[in-house]
Formats: sequence, C-alpha cells, structure tokens
Amino acid sequence: MAKYKISNPYESVSELLGQAENHYKTNLHTHSTYSDANNTMTEMVEGFYDRDFDILAFAEHGIWGKEWDKEPTIIPLYLFQNLWHGKRKHPSTEQFKAIQKGTYKTGNNARTKSRGMMCVPGAIEANMLTLVKNHVNGYFTDDACEGICGKENDYEIPIRKIENSGGVSHINHPTDWLQGYKNPENARKPENVEFFADLLRRYPSCLGIEVLNMVDGPNRCDRILWDELLKVLLPYGERNVWGFGNSDAHRVREIDTAFMDFILPEYSLENLRSAMEKGTFFPQARYAKNELGEDFVGEGPIPCVKGLSVDNENDVISVLGESCTAVDWIADGEVIKTDEGAKSSINLVDYADRIGCYVRFQLRGKGGICMSQPFLCDDGDMARLRKPIPVKPVLTKAQQRKKDFFNTRPGVVIDRLFLKK
Repeated sequence: MAKYKISNPYESVSELLGQAENHYKTNLHTHSTYSDANNTMTEMVEGFYDRDFDILAFAEHGIWGKEWDKEPTIIPLYLFQNLWHGKRKHPSTEQFKAIQKGTYKTGNNARTKSRGMMCVPGAIEANMLTLVKNHVNGYFTDDACEGICGKENDYEIPIRKIENSGGVSHINHPTDWLQGYKNPENARKPENVEFFADLLRRYPSCLGIEVLNMVDGPNRCDRILWDELLKVLLPYGERNVWGFGNSDAHRVREIDTAFMDFILPEYSLENLRSAMEKGTFFPQARYAKNELGEDFVGEGPIPCVKGLSVDNENDVISVLGESCTAVDWIADGEVIKTDEGAKSSINLVDYADRIGCYVRFQLRGKGGICMSQPFLCDDGDMARLRKPIPVKPVLTKAQQRKKDFFNTRPGVVIDRLFLKK
C-alpha cells in the first residue's frame, strides 16, 4: 500500500520529455541599453539567437517590454545611458520577422536551430532602479505595472499591480537582497523566510523565485531560501513555489550563464504562460557555486531531462537525464541520495525519515546543472509539519507612514545618512 501521494508538476508533459522539439531554451530576464545594460537590444537579441535560444523576454527596469522592432518607452532615470554606453538600438521590422522565422543571419551565423526565437512582450522588472535590488519580474502585464521609482525594499506594490492587471510575476535574486553572500544564514532566518512566504501566500500570481541567476555570485543562497519556503508553505497544501533560472544578462558575454528548459506541447505565448503557472520547466545554469564548486564553469551540452515517471503505487520517482554524470535528490534542503550516471530512482519509503513534504532532483554534468521543480510528497500527516503563521499587527496610518519612511527589511536596517541624528 502506498505511503505517499506524490504530486508531479510534470505530469501533463511527461510524454514530451523525450522529444527534442518540445524542449525550448528560454530566458525571461534580459536587459539592454534601454535600461542599465552595456549592450544594445539588437546586440543582445543576436547574442541569444546565436546561442540557440527559443524564447526571450526583455524585463528591463521600469520599462514595459514591447515587440523588438518597437522602441520601448524610456524613463528619464536612464537617459544617462546615452553618455555611458552609447546609443540605443533595436531590430528593424525586417530583422524581427526573420528572427521569428529562424531565417535571420547574424555576423557570427552561429545558430544551429531551424526554428525562430519567440519574443515575449509585456515583461518588466517592476521596481525601476533600487539600490538594494528588491526586484520583481512581471509578465503578460501592461505598462501601468511598475513599482515606485526609487522606493527601496518594497515587493508588494509591484506584485499587487501585476496581479491586478492579470499578469504573473516572480521574485528576482532574493538572497542578493538579503545579502546571503555575506551570511548564508540570512536565507534561513525565520523572519526572512516568513517575509517572502507571506507575499507568496497572499499573491498566487507570484509564481516563485529565481533560484539560478547569471554566475551565481550574490544570489548563491537562493536555493537555500527556496527550500526553506517549501518547508513553510507546502505543509498547508496552499501552493507550490516554482524555481526560475535566468541570466539577467546586461552584457553579451553573460547570455549563456543561466536559463530554463520549457516543455511545451506547442510553440505559443499561451503555452508559455501555462507552463510558467504549472511549473513545467527546468532551471539550468553553467554556474552553481554551492552545488558544483566555487570555480566550476559548465562547458558543452547542459544536463537536461529526457524521461520522468512517478509510480504512486510504489512511492517511486524515476528520472532519465542527458549530458549528466550524477543525479542528486534533495529534501528539506539536504541531499538525501546521489546516483552516478544519467538514470536514477528514489523510493520515498526508504528515505521517509529524511523527507518532510517534498523532494526535488538536480542533474549535474560537465555543462552545468539542471534542477527540477518540487514534487509534493503527502504522507497523510502534513499537519505535523505546519508552523504557526504569524499574525501581522494592524498598523495605524501614522505607524504605516513611519514604517515606510524608515524602510526596514528583515534582518537588515537600511542605514541612510539623512536619517542619522
């Protein structure tokens, strides 16, 4: 008799995993000189195109993404870019159509795929320019959904605006904001975990957090926070928390650092949004300092999933990888099993004393790392794992104004000179 009820986020696309045409290399967090990057939009688009990306979104600070042959609306904050990084440039309509069709030829002419690259309009990094990097990416939204220019440490306003517009969002590089690179324990502190858990509880359109970003420097503890959030939220059965991977590229050389493998039945924006909401994608990266080592840089084919099955009757999850040398299974933030090679299975009953409410796996190889979304593992007694949800105090208007003015964040007080006595 089965001990666990396993919820498989990939159930709807499992039959597509073995078909290369249903895998879509994707980056949803990209910048250009229209905000604060070093390369123009044309240079960035061509760089992603040459590296065989299938789907690309420009989520720029405070700038609502349009089709690539249209000039984005510039906010005055970024006019300095003309002096710093030179003129802005976006693809022409002729170039844009060729990129979509897959017939475009760059100077390098390095693309190997025959299909084109999809533009994802309606994306935005919704906090404009903030010093402490409290950034939120919004998708399928409109140009009214940015945050407040220069408002530090606020996540809720842009998340709420994006949800009210009918869009979806995720939180970008959260442990960079928590300064986890200075102190990894910041990603485990209950007050920090609860800060993000509260947002995810109240805004179902906020689908998760970035767990892989660029070269995994200031954000290296994002996976720690991810696991802590899963431990807090999943026992209530409220929701899952999807892990996103993006390069956040500001330069052409940063393009192929982190991305995602989306599994889509057909190539369309509607299917992309559905996959974001259902979690039918895998975050991947060339760098993962905690998992692969400080100096590791992936080269060659990235590990990917080519087969996946869940046997609910026998409490077994099995995975078949490609371009991978090892498979790790993670529960409650700890690796509980490792198998060498490209095939691996886990019998949950064998590890029942180490599994709380979920498992996830990661594939490691010479090309980098590929991570799965969490599989909810319900043993029928999830209530034992529930932690009391803190009751938020009701503030008066004066107290709220004072809180907003001092702009505190969990574990860190922003020390502003003009506030010093």
